[in-house]
Amino acid sequence: MNPFFLVIVEIIYRPIFNLLLLFLVIFNLNLGVAIIILTLFVRLLLLKPTLAGNKMQKEMTDLQPKLKEIQEKYKNDQQKMAEETMSVFKKHGSGPLKGCLMLLVQIPVFIGLFFVIRNFSETEGKLDMTYLYSFLEFINVRGVDISQVNTVFFGIDLLSSGSIALTIIAPLLLFLQMKLTMLNRPSMPTNMPGAENMPDMTKMMGYMNIALSTMMAFFVYTMPAGIGLYIATTTLFGVIQFSIQYRQLIKAKLMSLKGGSQT
Repeated sequence: MNPFFLVIVEIIYRPIFNLLLLFLVIFNLNLGVAIIILTLFVRLLLLKPTLAGNKMQKEMTDLQPKLKEIQEKYKNDQQKMAEETMSVFKKHGSGPLKGCLMLLVQIPVFIGLFFVIRNFSETEGKLDMTYLYSFLEFINVRGVDISQVNTVFFGIDLLSSGSIALTIIAPLLLFLQMKLTMLNRPSMPTNMPGAENMPDMTKMMGYMNIALSTMMAFFVYTMPAGIGLYIATTTLFGVIQFSIQYRQLIKAKLMSLKGGSQT
């Protein structure tokens, strides 16, 4: 076997395969429940760094008064304004980048789950236990037949593509998650050098949100529904996590919007 492929199998496919198999056995061979539990397991493992990333984004947002002060102080010296602004961002780190890192960490899980589900869908008899960890022998899974696995979850065949329900739910949750995280994202000063020629970032983020949600809909529709279930579950977890962590921020934003609509 190619060494690179072997490494990918060992660090991505094999752990996901064993975790999913373990949860399958624990939860009576229900694939939908196993995928949800696997998703929650991964998200809980990433909970601390994700919370830290969100907190850093909030700190960056709280820097806005400082950035505005720099704009006023150096309004006649664009070069100095840019230097001081970049100095502030550098000193306090980069929340958005850390938030993206949390997304990147989930990519191996997604890839591993995709190939595991594809393996399930292509198996007609007993599951291939080549990559089963030896310490899981005690759960007696070697004899598991794919026909024994319940692959239907709320009427959705998780091994087949074209789920309309997940095609709608997953993108809507992604859209909501991105709208929430935008509340916690710092904005760049508008009078930095060249800023007058830059597009409105708020509108750009809105368009990007719509574009990504549309792409997600297409992706979920064409992939096995088990992948869509994973995406919907992990995104819902993110929405709930952010809503709890920043409930005061969300409440304040909603109140300001309500007050603005009344004026």
